Amino acid sequence: METIKAYVEFIHFAVEYNLTRAGVDVRDERGAISTEMAVVIAAMVAIAVAAGAIFITKAQSNANNIPDTVPAPG
Repeated sequence: METIKAYVEFIHFAVEYNLTRAGVDVRDERGAISTEMAVVIAAMVAIAVAAGAIFITKAQSNANNIPDTVPAPG
């Protein structure tokens, strides 16, 4: 679980760093997440969900194509 937490923190830092370099204000004066950051996060979540759906569909398709019987050697 610690590995996942560290990975998520790294991704958060990387996204925030790159957005700051691009000139997008990640946080406003109160420390709250800005609208631009919320939109970017929503887009990233949508891409991740789409990629996950494609991955699951492809894995199920490949699993369904595994033959049930194995031919005898010879």
